[in-house]
Order: sequence, then structure tokens, then C-alpha cells
Amino acid sequence: METEGHVARFVVQSGRRDEAIKILRPMFDQVRNEPGTLLYLMHVSRDEPDVIWFYERYADESAFAAHTESAVHHSVVEQLMPLLVGDPEATFLELLAEKGLPGLEEVS
Repeated sequence: METEGHVARFVVQSGRRDEAIKILRPMFDQVRNEPGTLLYLMHVSRDEPDVIWFYERYADESAFAAHTESAVHHSVVEQLMPLLVGDPEATFLELLAEKGLPGLEEVS
């Protein structure tokens, strides 16, 4: 099964990480209603206090498109952008092997 995945890095203004996390939290209610969202993980950096990381994996490109086109996503991005230092960074990834993704066979 081919999936769509990426990591995203958000750098927020100094001291505003908790505010940014609060803005991002509604996304988790949204993704629970997206059958094509396989993983949606928010992390904070231990070494960079103003950085928030996401790891996201979707069933396919159309599931990713449905996620980014949702009203909740648009609202969150609109609120988050003024808190960011620069643009978000995203790196799209090709899955080579996995453990723990239901329904996926090992990729060779």
C-alpha cells in the first residue's frame, strides 16, 4: 500500500510555543474524523524550545488533500501563521519499512 507522509517543522516566536500548541489542538479532533489519516503526531523539540514538529501519514494523496482542504485546517493555519518565524517547513517522505501502521504490509 502506497501512503503519503511527511514531517513538518514550525518555528514559533520566542516564548509562544504553548500558545501555538493550543491553536493546533483542534486538528486532533479533525483527524479523528478523517479515515484516510493514518498517523498524526505532534512533537516538541527538547533542544529547540520554539519548535513544533509533526509527523503525518495519509492513506494516499487524496486523503492528504482532504485533510488540508478542511475548514478546521484552514482556521488553524490562519491563526497559527502570525505566531511563526518564517514559513513552515515540510519534507515529504517515501516509506521504506514500518512497524505499527495497521493495514500496511512491509515495504521492500
